[in-house]
Amino acid sequence: MNIGMGVMLITVAILCIGLSIPLYLKKVKMNYFYGVRFPSSFQSEEAWYKINKYGGLMLMIWSVPELLFGIVLIFLPTVKEPLSVIIAFSPILFLLPPLIQSYIYSEKVTD
Repeated sequence: MNIGMGVMLITVAILCIGLSIPLYLKKVKMNYFYGVRFPSSFQSEEAWYKINKYGGLMLMIWSVPELLFGIVLIFLPTVKEPLSVIIAFSPILFLLPPLIQSYIYSEKVTD
């Protein structure tokens, strides 16, 4: 079984969901440390909140399959070396789509 990797994916997914909720609820003021921080996000307060709400939503949505993958992984037979390396880096694969989607959205909002 892949308990360690499954727990890692579940933990990362829960962390991402937890970090995205305040963004979606527009609770995070403009800052340089936390949030969707593209240059277009800093053009105005309105842009900041719109982009961060969308980014938070995308992060939440993409965290669900990561969470489910982690749960399924716990119950699968142990995987061998090449596949285990891919699984270990899979959180990056789940973070890229919301990053790209948020960037595209930020460009549309500020045009």
